Amino acid sequence: MTQQVGPILLATDLSARGDRALDRALQLTKELNTKLIMLHVMESHATPLTTPVWRRLSPDHKALVERELAEDVAAANVPAEVVVTKGDPVASIMETADAFGCSLIVAGIARQETLGRLLLGTTVEKLARQARQPVLVVKNRPRRPYRDVLVATDFSDGSRQALRAALQLVPNADITLFNAYEVPFQGVTKPDDAVVDNLYRTAEQCAERFIAETPELPKGRPTKVVLEAGQPETVLADYSFNHRSDLVVTGTHGRTGILRTAIGSVAERLLESLPSDVLIVRLSGEE
Repeated sequence: MTQQVGPILLATDLSARGDRALDRALQLTKELNTKLIMLHVMESHATPLTTPVWRRLSPDHKALVERELAEDVAAANVPAEVVVTKGDPVASIMETADAFGCSLIVAGIARQETLGRLLLGTTVEKLARQARQPVLVVKNRPRRPYRDVLVATDFSDGSRQALRAALQLVPNADITLFNAYEVPFQGVTKPDDAVVDNLYRTAEQCAERFIAETPELPKGRPTKVVLEAGQPETVLADYSFNHRSDLVVTGTHGRTGILRTAIGSVAERLLESLPSDVLIVRLSGEE
């Protein structure tokens, strides 16, 4: 890459499933020629029921975590730094990401306690609303670099930010722009064919203009566009599953954006329904 990418922050709870996020963060660190910051947050109010066994058996939790994380990256041959702190997971993640100038936050779906218990709900919602960096939620084993990337877009200027973040993260991937356009009263009555055709043509024109006004898109390689009628969180998940997308990219909201303004419930449903990893990009200028 010609543009230097800032460090990648991995937020980990040291669970077995969290290894997927670790492996993906290592792969991206190598591919982007940057540094990996590995963060573990020890919650201040952990109880014996929510405290992992390995922490209960060790008198020096911080030193044990530092050793475990250092061993995880010892053979990876990437620049890495381990950070262990105590407090609120969301605040600690954001503070560490800002302190190290990170360009991306990576987190996984982990055990049902501490950070893992919150990941698909409060933590992701707050990070998506507040963190300056895109948030990558890793679900799958990283069998290969991201190559088939699905970018949800409403063709607004705001959603172009999500596309740019994807192009910075995966510059060599095949990009598909996905737009879900809603048909009035669909599911209640059969929509008029002329109305549906007009909505499709409008979306098609918006896509052409959006591509023409996005010079960052790779030259000499046509950008695939998919236009589908229906609720965004439903048709996007179906398309991603059927076409086995590696990564879905979405902004936090837009005019008809996938996550909309009410990011909480819709975001959670979307994250749960999508079979792929998800990159959530907070659009600048949002409150």
